[in-house]
Amino acid sequence: MKWRALVVALLATGLGGCVLGPDYQRPDTPVPAAWKQAPAATASLPDAWWNLFGDDELDRHVTATLAANQDLAGALARFDQSRALLGVARADEFPDVSFAPAYSRGRTSGTVANRFPYLETTVWQAPVEVAYEVDLWGRVRRSVEAAGADVQGSADAIAAVRLSLAASTVSTYLSLRSSDREIDILSRTVGLREDELSLAERRARAGVVGDLDVLRARAELSQTRADLADARRRRDNLEHALAVLEARNAADFTVAPVAWTPHVPEVPAGLPSSLLERRPDVASDERALAAASARIGVAKAAFFPSVSLTAAGGLASGRLGDFTNSDSQIWSIGPIVHLPIFEGGRNRSRLEAAEAAYRGAEAKWRQTGITAFREVQDALADTTWLRERGVALDATVDASTAAAKLSRSRYDRGLAGYFEVVDSERQALGSQRAVIENDQQRLLAAVSLIKALGGGWKEGDPVPRQPEGSTAASP
Repeated sequence: MKWRALVVALLATGLGGCVLGPDYQRPDTPVPAAWKQAPAATASLPDAWWNLFGDDELDRHVTATLAANQDLAGALARFDQSRALLGVARADEFPDVSFAPAYSRGRTSGTVANRFPYLETTVWQAPVEVAYEVDLWGRVRRSVEAAGADVQGSADAIAAVRLSLAASTVSTYLSLRSSDREIDILSRTVGLREDELSLAERRARAGVVGDLDVLRARAELSQTRADLADARRRRDNLEHALAVLEARNAADFTVAPVAWTPHVPEVPAGLPSSLLERRPDVASDERALAAASARIGVAKAAFFPSVSLTAAGGLASGRLGDFTNSDSQIWSIGPIVHLPIFEGGRNRSRLEAAEAAYRGAEAKWRQTGITAFREVQDALADTTWLRERGVALDATVDASTAAAKLSRSRYDRGLAGYFEVVDSERQALGSQRAVIENDQQRLLAAVSLIKALGGGWKEGDPVPRQPEGSTAASP
């Protein structure tokens, strides 16, 4: 009865014992009241945000990336690992029960002073052993708390990988289609330059113009062909990058050129105060900070005594035939107390390491948040000023195209030299390529803004922590 009372008392103490270490609260951090540039007023962004670009083929490529990319598969595996480790931590909340049957046969030495020399013994044992650590100081509870935060952080890390992969796929595809536009205009310009060279050669043979016009026409044709080759090289590289994102072999992967018109969507930025909640990388760092806080409690618990309850019961007999006899019963019960007296500073060093890890995690979380605000502001600035630049470039194209037509007309009538034609057509081509480049930059700025905002979101929604594709059970 005394042992039973002791066990009950210790269990009650363990269940109601204190929990060492700080109770986690997310640190305060400065948040801007508003963005510098006024974004769209819409308070949400669809989860499949790439649909905003209005390209069905783009949707298929993003779907393929999210289904097959190996970086995402690795993140899912790390999430499963963190859930399994949470199960390991939770196991310490329960007693360990084991069955340890044993057989032994022995003989005492005849050359040693024994009361029973030459004694041979045989023992059959079948004990059940139970051990339970009384969580007096919250070591187990803090360990479970840390492991649970790790699981949430791993889920947020998956969301960050998914967002990064989707953004990379969209950016690569849009850049590839912009290259298609550039290749198209350069191909048509090569045809125009070939016609101009033929015309210059005919007029030179007729004595209407000199060889200088032929050389200039030939140089312009060669330069345009060089620009076309470079554009095709860049397109091939983008196609190969898209293949890797989709876990495909670049040698077997092709994206056919198509006539394509860019569509730059309006991207709502929401409130700055909610950015830290919906950015998965920020959320992942915040969960790492929570885990580091809990591990300070684990380190502090090592300074205090630990109590384990042990019990064993079963059967033991010298003969197998007497094994089930009531006299063969054995049992033992009692607590084990571990009191740290001297450990060479090990526990102090572990606590200092845990506190330093917390400070490092806090610094990383704060820096990620600061970077997040900066990335949103950069993308908003790019969106604003690239839109204005596009308006100016459209006017440049209109003017330079009209100037090129006028120069060609003046040249045909003998009122201008070929140098004027070359210069005006070069300006027209340059302005057209500048428009294509600016459109590409506007598209990429929209992708950057969406990525900086954390992907699809609704005002007030938490970051999802239940990733698809995981094989582990829910925590």
